[in-house]
Amino acid sequence: MEKLAQFDDIWMAAFREKSGISDETALGALRAELLEIGAGYRRIIETTPCDLKGSPFNKTLTQRADWLLANVVNPTEKLIAAIAEQQRPWFSTWPYEHEFAEFPDREKLSADLEAVLEYSTRLMRNLRGEQHGDAATNQELRFYIFMEIYGAVRRHLPGLTPRQGVYVSVDKEKTRRRVDPFPAAMRHIYAEITGRDEQLVRLIQMCVQDPNWHL
Repeated sequence: MEKLAQFDDIWMAAFREKSGISDETALGALRAELLEIGAGYRRIIETTPCDLKGSPFNKTLTQRADWLLANVVNPTEKLIAAIAEQQRPWFSTWPYEHEFAEFPDREKLSADLEAVLEYSTRLMRNLRGEQHGDAATNQELRFYIFMEIYGAVRRHLPGLTPRQGVYVSVDKEKTRRRVDPFPAAMRHIYAEITGRDEQLVRLIQMCVQDPNWHL
């Protein structure tokens, strides 16, 4: 698997070119913070269902909540009820007692299952709550990643003014994109963390409208 969020020398050389920044002290401080931000978000991406590179799989909040209900919450509730003390006769092993070890400690097993049930139910409710709030994991992750890298850029490269840039044709990509040091730098950082080359137009626009956005 391709290693992301490395911010190595090749990446830094490209960043200098895109951003037009040559202050090595500032760039070194930025790189140190980006390594920390990147490591944190790579852990999240690699363990969270989303559409970013390296994620385990991509599922919506609805799909995740439904899966938890069907595969964990409902079965666990049934199992807790089934191993209750009053159900012990169902587990009678006569006349095969010699084939069976002692049944697992019902009290401990029930406590462990209750913990699984509480954990899964709470997570399911949180996911349902985000659904009602019109949230989505993919969009939310992008927002938080961008917000943190923007904060780092503003702290270490205050001269890199937020601008949307102007649209130009990119022949080799057969598309048009906004060109300016600021969006180029932000997209370069974002791609190194997420593995995705995206325009980030709406998020960049927020920075242009309010340079102190989320700082």
